[in-house]
Amino acid sequence: MTETEATRKNAKHLLYLMVNEELLRAGDGLDAESLGNVLERHGVGAAEQQPALDYACEQGWLQKGENGQLQITETGFALD
Repeated sequence: MTETEATRKNAKHLLYLMVNEELLRAGDGLDAESLGNVLERHGVGAAEQQPALDYACEQGWLQKGENGQLQITETGFALD
C-alpha cells in the first residue's frame, strides 16, 4: 500500500469512527486531542494521524470549527 493509499484509508477510518463510535453527525466536532485518542485506540499512530486529518480536510470531509474543533461536514458524513 502506498503512503497516499494508507493516508486515505486512515482518513476514511477516522470518519467511520467519528460517526459510528463517537456518534457525531454533520456539524458535530471533536478537539484534536480527542480525535487523536480515538485514532490511537484503533491502531492509528501519532505519525499517521496528522496526514489523515490533513487529507480529510483537503477532501472537504472535515472542517475547522469553534475552539479548534474538527467538525465532520455533510460530505464527510455522507461518505461514511
